[in-house]
Amino acid sequence: MIETERLTRTYGQVKALREVTLWIDHGVFGLLGPNGAGKTTFIRILATLLAPTAGTAKVFGHDVVRDRVPIRRMLGYLPQEFGAYPKLTGREYLHYIAALKDLRRPHSQIEALLEQFGLVEVARRRVTAYSGGMLRRLGIAQALLGEPKVLLVDEPTAALDPEERVRFREHLMGLGRDRVVILSTHLVEDVAMICDRLAVLHRGEIRFCGSPSELMEKFAGQVYEFEVPETSIKETLTDLGARVLTTHRRGAGRAIRVLGRVPGAHPVPPSLEDAYLALIRS
Repeated sequence: MIETERLTRTYGQVKALREVTLWIDHGVFGLLGPNGAGKTTFIRILATLLAPTAGTAKVFGHDVVRDRVPIRRMLGYLPQEFGAYPKLTGREYLHYIAALKDLRRPHSQIEALLEQFGLVEVARRRVTAYSGGMLRRLGIAQALLGEPKVLLVDEPTAALDPEERVRFREHLMGLGRDRVVILSTHLVEDVAMICDRLAVLHRGEIRFCGSPSELMEKFAGQVYEFEVPETSIKETLTDLGARVLTTHRRGAGRAIRVLGRVPGAHPVPPSLEDAYLALIRS
């Protein structure tokens, strides 16, 4: 499990994290927030790559400052900007990472990971020829070498096309059965598909922690929808400003969801995206 208490990180006068307190158990946990919310800072502290300014963080009882070596032995990490040595093949790269992790006789594990993530056919291909989806699958494979108890995945689907994004989510869904998986993302749909619990991080602060259904219930009765013709959409959005949550094309017009009652609108059950946007705008 992972515990943080009043975890704070500053960069000069900027507070990237503000007294973040979380408890994260086995399963896939979503860390959701807009770009610049502090998600990568949080992940890098847990990965022992960045020291907190104040507060504490523990991974299975080990302090991220004092106990970096034992934490790294139980950790798998896929950073947002993942890059492998381009002249190595996929299989060679996994053997290289296995050597860095001091894994003995890793061949069978590497072959199993190549099979699990659909990389057998391209395992002899140089990494420089991999597509974005192949590279992300290689990234998660290297993170799983050594069967880590904790897996940190930072913005894994942001640069993928829709088909690869769905495939990557499917891979992640089964990984939380016997380990702690933290998925850091700004994409609500990633969290909706695979996370049982989530925290919303905004401007360095935890604004919510619980299940997706609890977040949606928080704004039950507060989300309204109405339709306008396409010719009126720009004026309507300008008038409503930050109250607008989402818009969707509907026939020749646009359905608009807003936070709070407006004339001519009817209440609707909030989606997870509605609730998330309502939270960070309220």
